[in-house]
Amino acid sequence: MDFLLYALLILAGFIAMSGVIVAKRPDARAVLDKLVPFQAIIGVALLVVAVIFFLKSNPLAIIKGLKTSPVINVVQLVMVLAGVVLGFLFGLPQIAKWAGGNNPKAQELAGTLAPYTVLIGMVALVAGLAGFLYRIGLMQKIIGD
Repeated sequence: MDFLLYALLILAGFIAMSGVIVAKRPDARAVLDKLVPFQAIIGVALLVVAVIFFLKSNPLAIIKGLKTSPVINVVQLVMVLAGVVLGFLFGLPQIAKWAGGNNPKAQELAGTLAPYTVLIGMVALVAGLAGFLYRIGLMQKIIGD
């Protein structure tokens, strides 16, 4: 489950940053255009997996662990937060369709957060990479945590 969250965070981060990436590398447009149709599905999956990851990893243990192992616990909190926010933003059209209508409050919240999509995408990408590096043991060698 952890590796699925890392992969979804990295993938969603790339999609969120697609405008910036294409501005720097126009040849990347073809690859990113292939991912955009799956944006809503990726968003819903990211939202669900982030919530499951948070509940599975014992939220109280994460908060208590901020004193003993701050790096990985902050990374876990950021992964969950970025996953939920980005998953909500990307998955809102699909969630609204499943709910049978548009919720004006959800649309308003999505509109408020939309300008920050690139920033949230960068955070998701970095958190996903950091979580992955920590999980495979490379981060411990770098930071000694």
